[in-house]
Order: sequence, then C-alpha cells, then structure tokens
Amino acid sequence: MTGERGFSFPESLLALLIVYVIFTSLLPLTNRMTIILEEQKLAAQAASVASDALDEHFLTGEVEGSRGIGNVIFDWRMQGGGICVSYKATSGWQSRCYEPGK
Repeated sequence: MTGERGFSFPESLLALLIVYVIFTSLLPLTNRMTIILEEQKLAAQAASVASDALDEHFLTGEVEGSRGIGNVIFDWRMQGGGICVSYKATSGWQSRCYEPGK
C-alpha cells in the first residue's frame, strides 16, 4: 500500500463511465418531466381563462374572445352549455372544454 498516489487510469475511466451512464439516463427523464410540467401548467392556465371568460360572458354577454398569458394566446368560445378554451402547446393545438356541474 505504500507508494500509491491517487487513482489509477482504469479506475478513472470507470468513474467517468459511471458518471456518463448516470447523466445520459437522467437527461431524457428530466426533459420529459419538464415537458409534462409545462403541459400541466398550460392546462391550469386554460382553466383560469375559462373561469375569467365565464365571468366576462355573464357581465357583457360576449361569446368568444382571447387572452394572453406569457407568450401563449388562449382563445375561448361559449359552446352549448359550456366553454371551450384552445391554445397552442408544445405538442400542438390543445382544446379543453368545461361544462357546468362537471
């Protein structure tokens, strides 16, 4: 054990390989989680727009309109007995419809 000075070359390569495997498996996972969280945030914002649009509908009688939050435009329209909100997400155009009592 005397005369040893730190890591040997094979040990260093093994450590680098382990770090490489960890990061290459975690990066796609974090990317997917980020996309899912962004989609959920947009869905929550769409629900907020629907709530505000219902208030506006009952106050002014408007049946359609749009609202921007950040860099996303939410278009809303009264349909049947409910309201539908459309917006462009990362995965494409999304539409969420809300009906009273549901």
